[in-house]
Amino acid sequence: MREKADSDLVRRQNRRLVLDALRQHGPLARIELGRQTGLSPASITSISAQLIADGIVQEVEDQHHQQVLPMRRGRPLTQLDINPKSAHVIAVKISIDGVEIALADSRGSMINRSVSRIATYDAEPATFGKAVAAEIGKQLAKARVPARKVARIGVAVQGVADSQAGTIVWSPAFRERNIPVSAVLQAELGIPCSIANDANMIAEGLIGTDRERYGGTAAVVFMGYGVGMGLILNGQVYHGPTGAAAEFGHMNHLPGGPLCRCGRRGCVEAYAADYSILRWASGNADTLPPSFTAIPEDQMQALEAAARNGEPQASGAYAKAGEALGYGLARMLALLSPSRIVLAGPGTRAMDLIEPSLHRALEDGIVDELRRNLEIEVVPIHTDMIIKGTIEGALRLLDREVFAYGGLGKRHLTLEEIA
Repeated sequence: MREKADSDLVRRQNRRLVLDALRQHGPLARIELGRQTGLSPASITSISAQLIADGIVQEVEDQHHQQVLPMRRGRPLTQLDINPKSAHVIAVKISIDGVEIALADSRGSMINRSVSRIATYDAEPATFGKAVAAEIGKQLAKARVPARKVARIGVAVQGVADSQAGTIVWSPAFRERNIPVSAVLQAELGIPCSIANDANMIAEGLIGTDRERYGGTAAVVFMGYGVGMGLILNGQVYHGPTGAAAEFGHMNHLPGGPLCRCGRRGCVEAYAADYSILRWASGNADTLPPSFTAIPEDQMQALEAAARNGEPQASGAYAKAGEALGYGLARMLALLSPSRIVLAGPGTRAMDLIEPSLHRALEDGIVDELRRNLEIEVVPIHTDMIIKGTIEGALRLLDREVFAYGGLGKRHLTLEEIA
């Protein structure tokens, strides 16, 4: 009996290796799949046959070789690829006054996407999850995809998410705390659901994009309506025991500083989020309470233009943001020594205004030897890494908890199994 259990475990691990390679590299010939996974030709043959039989993987023609060698005789070269019809996943992004929903196939290609304006701050905890479920139902009806074809829902939220309880513990988007989400969505739609912090989902997206580049230790900083961090440790996103790890934005920058949305004073976010930068530019940062509504994009663009034109209070506000980020990153570097810091989110549109003071604070905050090999990069502003990462995270859960065992119809996990 133990021998069979061990054999099943190896089979599941090997299936995950194959799926992970296909997700990272796209269609691969069997021989190349063996090189990428380290599995023997016999194992690749056996596993690929199982995955094809389960409808998870399909054979496709190697278009590159067909173009290069159009007159080649004999059987066309074949590759293996994820079957896009094997399942669907849904990504949900919850932020201030908005819920964004994206439906994707099992390759991660987006099928449709919508944004619903929901007054989140005064939302009732008992009804919010049902409102999100109703929006998902509309999305599925529009795409003509039945709920039974959806294997997983991934939810990303600004603030602290408890991945074990499936709740929003605290978020500046809500007045109330401990808002149930995962259990409600599963009850309403019959689809397993997981929830995580939005910055962690950016980290998931980076790993899915390029595991070799982001497979070590890295920190991802979100800049925009808030300030968040996702940590990648040894190639895995670190969520902590409950999913509330790496709350970078709510580390203290200066004791007694301006009020943050979290209710404390002097957080990094109270200097570097969009509402904070606006408040500093107004000259009333110490007295104005934080805004709990979404800041219009055109308002931030106007402030950026003023700063670039040399308006002192506007440029000073961005300098304060960079300083808070730089000193916060210096503390993080001293503890974890990541090789890479990735900056993402709409706030990166003002990097030219933030970067000088950020680098000065880094230089002042930590010795050169501890930052000598550090690389700092910026994700292009048009890339929504939260949605992308939430899709990637849902697909990895799908591979681990469903496709490693068999097709979608063979194993549909309960919420308790996910947790």
